[in-house]
Parts: sequence; C-alpha cells; structure tokens
Amino acid sequence: MKTNPFTEIIGQHTAKLLLTAAIEHNKIAPAYLFTSQIEGVGKTKTAMAIANAIVGENHLDILYIKPTCLRSLPEGTSPRQLLSENTSQQNGIPSIRVEQVREAIEFLLTSASNSNQKVVIIHEADMLNPTAANKLLKTLEEPKTGTFILVSSRPQKLLPTIKSRCQIIPFSRLTDEDVVSVLKDEQIELTQEILTISEGSPGRAITNIRMLTSIPKEITNQLEVPPDSILSALSLSNSISSWNHETQLWLLTYLQHNWWKKFRNTQLLARCTQARNQLLYHVTPRSVWDNLLLP
Repeated sequence: MKTNPFTEIIGQHTAKLLLTAAIEHNKIAPAYLFTSQIEGVGKTKTAMAIANAIVGENHLDILYIKPTCLRSLPEGTSPRQLLSENTSQQNGIPSIRVEQVREAIEFLLTSASNSNQKVVIIHEADMLNPTAANKLLKTLEEPKTGTFILVSSRPQKLLPTIKSRCQIIPFSRLTDEDVVSVLKDEQIELTQEILTISEGSPGRAITNIRMLTSIPKEITNQLEVPPDSILSALSLSNSISSWNHETQLWLLTYLQHNWWKKFRNTQLLARCTQARNQLLYHVTPRSVWDNLLLP
C-alpha cells in the first residue's frame, strides 16, 4: 500500500485497522458490512476510500446503489408483483429494488476498466425489499470477481443469512472533539447542546444545526426555560403545533436535553418523553404542546 487511503477518516480506529490489514495482505473479502448503531459516523466515506484503494483511480469500476422511490411501473407489471415487490414505493417510502441488485450483478460480470476488481457499495442496505434481499443473498453465495460493501445503521433489519456472508466492520460514535474536527472545514458553529444531541455523529450534527436554524430564534429564546405564564405557553403551543411533524419531534429532543441539563428535573423529563410518544402516536399536536408547556 503506497499511501494510506484513510487519512481523511477521523476516528474509527478498529475499522481502519481491519481494512488496512486487508489491503496490505491483499485479502479483500468478497463482501463487507460496514455497520454502526448510529448514522453519520463515516461509514460511506470509508467505503469510498477502500473502494478507491481497490480499483485505483478509475471510478467507473465502482457502482453506488442507494434506496429510491419508484416513479413509474415497468410495462406489464401485475398487481400481485406490485404488492409483493413494491409496496414501500407505493407508499412513498424509499427502498432498494431487485432491479438495482440485478444491475449490480451485471456490473460485476463485465470486465473492470482499469483494475482486477470492481466494487459495489450498497448504501442503507437494510432498506433492501424482500425480493432484492433474496436476490442479493443468492449472489453473495456465488464466487465472483468483485466486492460488495453493504452500509447500514440498522443491521438488525438485514437478513441474518446476508450478514453471515459479510465480514463485519464495526463503526463507533466519535468523541465530541472528533465531531468538531470533522466539521472544522465546514465553518459550522457547534454549541455544546448540538454536540450532546448529536451523540458522536457529525452527520447528525449537520442535521441538528439545520433544524435549529429553521426554528425562529424568538421561539428558542422563549424556550430556554419552561414558560411561566399561561398566555406565553398557549402562544408558543399555537405556533409550534403548526410546524411539520419532523420539526416538532426534533424540538422535543432539543428541549429534553437542554432542560435536563439545566434543571435535572425527572418530572419535566417524563413530560417530554410523554409528549414525544403522543406525537409518535398521532395525538393532536396542539394538545401535546398545551400539556407540555402549560405551567
């Protein structure tokens, strides 16, 4: 190995150690599973790094697959096929389809452009639909010239038989210092509150900053502490309950961490948890925020 392909990967000592040894000893596995319990910790970036190390400079020998929503149905699709294979797409939920797995198989069967191997990276592999998962399983059982890298933050959703055919590469949460280091070139200001709720994930930190900046500063200033007047609580509840569901859930997470840090009040913590559960079970948002904010 002439140069270290992982110089830009911060943290993840175990993953880098395992992959570096595989490259140095020319023992690249037929299939890897890059897995963590939290998203945004560098799995995809590391997958691209080792893929580049395997194939060299020719990116034509790397195929990147990710979940998509079905925009149009193939001609001749029967209702039975629609229900068995594409239910998630009907509901607007992205998934990895069997056609994408077939594309990967055909990709690996063709000659590499500038190397001895090709690499297929499957992002969010836990979103394989059942037909695609079974097709991938059969493919992993057959010897081939090429490497699959499955990336997932929800490995428990993958077929155990698929996992058993992959070499597991574990990824962990980063330290707060590492998160800051990852994002230093992005000119992003990270508060301690954002670092705390990001739980060691630079990806989450970026999402959390985006969510925080989407909320009017006036609202977050008023919610530094729980409202102490009925009028203020009702006004805040009226504003917040009109937001989209994702933003309301995020604000609850932010408040729960912020208020717990300041007050260490278990009753307040329990009320935040109850509010989250109510929102998840589609209780009327106005009722949820009234119950949480009213003094």
